[in-house]
Amino acid sequence: MTPALTTLKNGDLEVCLCPSLGGGLAGFSAAGIPLLREWNGEASVRRMASYPLIPYSNRIANGRFDFGGKAQSLRLNFGDHPHPLHGLGWQREWTLEQTADASAIMRLAHRPEQDGADDWPWAFDATQTFTLTASSLTVTLAYHNLADSVVPVGLGWHPFFPRTLDGRDATLEFSADGVWKMDEHALPCALEAIPAKWDYRQARPLGQPGLDNCFAMWHGEARIAWPGSNMAIRMSASEELGHLVVFTPAAPADFFAVEPVSHANNAINMSNPAIHGIKEIAAGATLEVTMRLTIERNAA
Repeated sequence: MTPALTTLKNGDLEVCLCPSLGGGLAGFSAAGIPLLREWNGEASVRRMASYPLIPYSNRIANGRFDFGGKAQSLRLNFGDHPHPLHGLGWQREWTLEQTADASAIMRLAHRPEQDGADDWPWAFDATQTFTLTASSLTVTLAYHNLADSVVPVGLGWHPFFPRTLDGRDATLEFSADGVWKMDEHALPCALEAIPAKWDYRQARPLGQPGLDNCFAMWHGEARIAWPGSNMAIRMSASEELGHLVVFTPAAPADFFAVEPVSHANNAINMSNPAIHGIKEIAAGATLEVTMRLTIERNAA
């Protein structure tokens, strides 16, 4: 059965929502030009244009961590990959609860006793709010803690962008203060200065940098442009999203990912998780983050 899509429109901007596939986006376009990778129709969230990361981003080493003096173990959720990946929101069906021409709300409930404590041991409700203006898409993601204790939380998004719109490589621009080196297990092992080959403080063609790394102390903005197409996207994020994961698969892949997230990969297992972005949310409290994608036309 083909997953149902809901389309929001404002002027010539259009965003397609797919609640049943991880609460993801199937597309985001301006004047018919796809500015996120278009969904290919497969019933797989991994082919979507974007999806939410909740209640953590990226990998947790071997699915194990300690919190509040108690050891926790999560199931492996990504085939034979040795670490659980990206939380549970991207693998669950969300409920579309409210729509208008240019806005929508999706919700997700997780109850560990029913839905799997090995996905996440604490109960929560999640909300995504989508607002489309004539020039931007704003998405808000909220985690409401229903547990009776403080819990660790991480949030973010995993948007994919087309490498080309006009046969020329996209350009990327963002600033951060460091990057995590990865070990042979795809886990961060050292926070280092950003090498020249990964320095995108000035806009330049994406190239083939071989990135699947988390940039720390991200300055909160990134810009993706497609030379010759006269189109660009400026990504901005709320201050809680202080890290940026950049994923650049090698050719023939025709996409790359620029992911605003709250914490470093595997931060929950670092000596001081809070320094590396893990948020501790009190019982009954809510963590809310925002990403905005603003369209720039006639862009250089």
